[in-house]
Amino acid sequence: MSLLWMTGQRQLNRLFHLMVVCAVLGPTLGVTLLPGFRMTGFRVVLFLLVAGLIIRRIRHHSPELSPLVPVRRYVAFFACWAIYGWVSLAWAGHLESGLKYSSFLVMMLLLCLSFPYFIHSSGSIRRSSRILFGVFFVLVIFGLVESLTMWHLPVSRYFGENQPYPTSFFTNQNDFATAITLGLPFLVTALYMIPMRRWNKGVVYATGVIALVCLLMTGSRSNSGFALPLAGLVWGLLIPFTVERWKLNRTHLLKGAGLLLLAILLVHQLTSILLSQHSRDKLGSTLGVFQDLQGWDFREGGEEKLKQAASGDQSIHTRKALIANGLRLLHQSRYLGVGAGNIEYYMQGMPGVDKTNIHNWWAEVLVNFGVVIFIPYMALYFLLLYRLWRLARVKGPKLPSPWIRWGAVSSLIALIGYFFGGMSPSTAIHFTPMWVVLGFALAVVAAGSREREASSPRGRDSA
Repeated sequence: MSLLWMTGQRQLNRLFHLMVVCAVLGPTLGVTLLPGFRMTGFRVVLFLLVAGLIIRRIRHHSPELSPLVPVRRYVAFFACWAIYGWVSLAWAGHLESGLKYSSFLVMMLLLCLSFPYFIHSSGSIRRSSRILFGVFFVLVIFGLVESLTMWHLPVSRYFGENQPYPTSFFTNQNDFATAITLGLPFLVTALYMIPMRRWNKGVVYATGVIALVCLLMTGSRSNSGFALPLAGLVWGLLIPFTVERWKLNRTHLLKGAGLLLLAILLVHQLTSILLSQHSRDKLGSTLGVFQDLQGWDFREGGEEKLKQAASGDQSIHTRKALIANGLRLLHQSRYLGVGAGNIEYYMQGMPGVDKTNIHNWWAEVLVNFGVVIFIPYMALYFLLLYRLWRLARVKGPKLPSPWIRWGAVSSLIALIGYFFGGMSPSTAIHFTPMWVVLGFALAVVAAGSREREASSPRGRDSA
C-alpha cells in the first residue's frame, strides 16, 4: 500500500474510522510478537494514519490545524501532559514501566484528538456515530452469546473456563461494564433526539436492552449500582432543558414511559434466566458498599484495620487502602507525582493491599502526574461538561443541528457517569472506550462552535 495513496482526504477518513474500530475492539485484533508486547490493529492503523497526515502536510506545505482551533486549549494541555509524562521519567523508580505508560499516553491522546480533527460537521458526526454504533452492537451481542455459551476470547481472563461472566472483547468484566455505561446514553437519547426510521429505532432499542442485560451479568457494582443510576438521574434532569417544548406533551411522555417500563420488564425477565447466582449475590450486596465506604480507619503504618465487609468481600477495603497508599506516595513525591506508570512499582509491598493497580482513574492521574497535571485536567474536564451543556440546552432562536445536540447531551451524560465508571477498571490509560467518548465530546464541541460561528459572524465561541 503506497503511503502517497493514503494521503488523500477520503483515504485518511477511512483510516480514522478503521483506527476507531480497532481501538474499541482492542487487543483481540492483534498478535503477540514479543513477551509483553502485542502488535494490535489499532497500533498499526494509528501509525499509518499519523504517517499519512505527516506526508500530506509536507506535500501541501501547511499544517492545516484549523479543525483543532475550537479545542485548542485541550490540544495545548494534552501536549503539556505528554511532555510532563516523559520528563517525569527522570525521577521514576522503574524506567521500563514509565516508558510503556508514556507511550500508551501519547497513543491515547492522539486517538482522542483525531476525533475533532476528522469530525467537523453534523454530517461527519452522523457517519462516525453509525460506525461506533456498529462496534457497540458487536460488543454487546458477543457479550450475550459469550454468557450463553461460556466461550471466551483469548484476551479474556476467563479464556478456557466455563464462566458465565461476559467480558466481550475486553480482558475482564469490569472493563466491559464500563464500556456499556459509556455507550448507553448515546442509545437512549438517540431514540428521541435523532430522526430515524422505525426499524432503526427498534434496533437501537433492542441493543440497549441487551446492553443492560450484559451490564447486570458482569456483576460490576460500581457501574450497575453507581455509574448507571447517576447517568440515569442526569438524563432525567436534562430532559426538560434539552427537549423542545412541543415534544414534551402527554402523548410523547406516555410513550416514553411505556418504552422505559417495557425495557425494565424485558431486562428483568432476561436476567432472571441468565444471571448467575454469584452475580445476583454481588449485585445484591451493593448497599453494603455504602457501609464499607464509611470511615477510613488506618493504622499508623498505613494498613487499614481489618473488619468484616458489609458487602461480602474485601474489595472496597482494598480500594480504600490503594487510594490511601497512593495519596501517601503523592505526598512523598512532593505532589509532583511518582512518575508516569510508576504507581504499580511503588505499590508493591505496601500495607493493606494485595494489588498494585490503583483501580481509580482520577487517583491514577493524580498520583502518577501530581497536582501539576491533575488540577488543569479536572478544570478542563468540567469546562468540557459546561460547553456540552451550552450546546445541549434548548435556548435561543437558533438551535444547533439535531446531531450536534444529541452528541452534546449523550456525551454530557456519559462523562458525568464516568465519575463512578472510572473507578471500575484497574487502569484506564489504555481503556480506549473512555478516550473515544472524550474525543467524540471534543468533536461535538468543535463542530458546534463552527456551526454557531457560521450562523452568527459576530459570535465567537473560543476554546
